[in-house]
Amino acid sequence: MLSIFCGAGGLDLGFESVGFSPQMAIDVNPAAIATYSHNRSKATALKLDLAKASPRDLVELWKKNVGASGPVGLVGGPPCQAYSVSNVYQKKNDPRYGLLQRYVKILEAFNAAFGLSFFVFENVPGLLRKRHRRRYALFKTACAKAGFIIQEKIIDAGNFGIPQRRRRLLVVGLSKAKVLADTFSIPEGNTIPSPIDVALRDLPEPAFFSRHLLKKDIPFHPNHLTMVPKSTKFGDGKLRAGTKTGRSFRVLKWGEPSWTVAYGHREIHIHPGCHRRLSVFEAMLIQGFPKTYELCGTLSQQISLISDTVPPPVGAAIAGALCEALKLKARRRRTST
Repeated sequence: MLSIFCGAGGLDLGFESVGFSPQMAIDVNPAAIATYSHNRSKATALKLDLAKASPRDLVELWKKNVGASGPVGLVGGPPCQAYSVSNVYQKKNDPRYGLLQRYVKILEAFNAAFGLSFFVFENVPGLLRKRHRRRYALFKTACAKAGFIIQEKIIDAGNFGIPQRRRRLLVVGLSKAKVLADTFSIPEGNTIPSPIDVALRDLPEPAFFSRHLLKKDIPFHPNHLTMVPKSTKFGDGKLRAGTKTGRSFRVLKWGEPSWTVAYGHREIHIHPGCHRRLSVFEAMLIQGFPKTYELCGTLSQQISLISDTVPPPVGAAIAGALCEALKLKARRRRTST
C-alpha cells in the first residue's frame, strides 16, 4: 500500500490493524515523517514535497525502495485547510488547491505502472461547497477516467466509536478489473459518538509546556502536555462546561462527545474542568489513537498533526470493507476457473 500526505499515520494505522501493510509513506512535514517512523518497526516514510515531485519519479522511487511488485492501493488526502468552512480567509490562488490535481496524477501514474485495486481519499465536506464544486467534479471525473468506479460519502467519525463529532468526506475508487463494486460500500459506522469520559476520565494532570521542559517531567505519556493557561477566563469562573465563545473557548462537557478536533491557531478545546486546555495526548485519545502511539515534533507540530489526521477506527472500518471486497473477488475468480 502507498500512503501519500500520510501525516501522523492515523488512516494507515487503521489499515494496518486489518492486515494491510503500508510499504511506502510520503509527507513533506518532518514531524509527520518522524512520527510515522517512530511508531513502526520499519521506517517506510519519506520526506518529499508532492507538490513538486514528478509522479513518474515517485513510481521509480517505489521500484527502488520496495520492488517491482506494486501497491494494492493508494490512500491519503491532501491538506484540507483550503476547503475547510472554518477557513474564513480562503484565497483563490491558494497553492494547496493544486494538490487535488496532483493526487490524481500520482494515482494515474501508479495505476498505469502497477494496476491498483483501490484508492481512498479523505477530506473535509467543505470540498462540496459551491466555490469548490467544479474542482471536485474534475477530480472525480479524472479518477473515473483512470479506471475506477467512484463511491463518495460524508461520514461522522463519531459513528465509529470515538468520543467526537467529526464530519468528513470519503471518496473510494474501486478498480473495474480487480474489485466487484457491488460488494463494497463506504462504511457509515454503527454507533453514536461516545462521551469524552471514555477517553479523559482518570488521567493525571498534564505538564504545562515550557522551553526547558524535559521529557522525564511529562507525566504518563510523552504527549501529555498542554499550553500554559494565560487567559483570565481560566481563573475568573466565567467558563462553563458545554459552552463556547467563538473557536478559542469551546469547553467540553462530561457525558457528551467533543466537537471536532481541528485546532488551527492553537484553538484547543478546553477541559471540562475549565482550568486548562486539553493536552495533545487527550486530543489523541479523542481521535481514537491507542495509548501507545506517540507524536514527534514541537508542541505546535503535534497540535497540527493530531488536528489533521484521520481517526484510526475510521481507517480500520474502510480497510475491513475493502478487504472483504477483495477476498470475494478472489473467491469468485477461483470458482469460475
